[in-house]
Amino acid sequence: TLTLYAQWTANSGGGGGGGGGGGGGEASLSRLGGRGYLLPMSLPLIREKFSSQSFFSPSDFIGYISAEGGLGNQPPPEAVILSYQRSLLDHVLSTRGTTRAEGHFSREIRFIDSTQGRVAIAGRFGVGAPAAGVMLEELIAWGVRRFISVGTAGSLRLELPPGSLVLCVEALRDEGTSYHYAPGEVRAVPDEALTERLAEALAAQGLQASRAVTWTTDAIYRETALEVARHRDAGAHVVEMEASALFTIAKFRGVALAACFTVSDTLAELSWRPEFHAETTEEGLESLFAAALGSLSS
Repeated sequence: TLTLYAQWTANSGGGGGGGGGGGGGEASLSRLGGRGYLLPMSLPLIREKFSSQSFFSPSDFIGYISAEGGLGNQPPPEAVILSYQRSLLDHVLSTRGTTRAEGHFSREIRFIDSTQGRVAIAGRFGVGAPAAGVMLEELIAWGVRRFISVGTAGSLRLELPPGSLVLCVEALRDEGTSYHYAPGEVRAVPDEALTERLAEALAAQGLQASRAVTWTTDAIYRETALEVARHRDAGAHVVEMEASALFTIAKFRGVALAACFTVSDTLAELSWRPEFHAETTEEGLESLFAAALGSLSS
């Protein structure tokens, strides 16, 4: 598809993915299925990289850390809940018994004692696709095989006001990290079986979560009305900063990952209304954590 697009733009003078090209750009959208997307031509800069091996892998790095005595004696958890908001991690630490991981992961990982060490929460590793991707890669290399990402998202639709719960079923790849793992496709998807288990856990708690598509972006301070309108037209319901990269990396490494969000702010009326510190946002995060823990513990 990338080659088709490159050939078409060369022949027609169509614009590139960053906003060039006037009428040529509009024509290119119909050539790519009319979904409103120009497939990225610049990431990765060397597209032939997919036929080459990395210099070192996450397993090489974790092996190095282990050889240096930096992992301690704890076995890895079977599953990890990825968290981004400090308030959620503080809530878990204050309301549940936890055990700090030893060595390399001591800052980010807390084992949930009620699961006998089978499930842990990860936090304090940063936000956005690159930071979350590094954390995911290292945890996979350590031996973790199931993940649920619990975070906040901005709404693009009036029917999802702040406080709404969202079960992610698809992500639009508008970040850069995922394109170093898989070329071409604009959309990434979570693990279907784990997503259904999470849906069942949410329902068992009496929680209503909307199945939704997210737009994943690297540039939180460059979200524009044009993008909101285009992505909403293409089916997006919310916007956040990690999901599409996490889905892509998880598929690349052969592990299961699902994602859920609570709506913390809204762009639905093409203006920004933040509710990050609202009680409904905190309650949403706590409810999602409980559901994630239940689905990973059973």
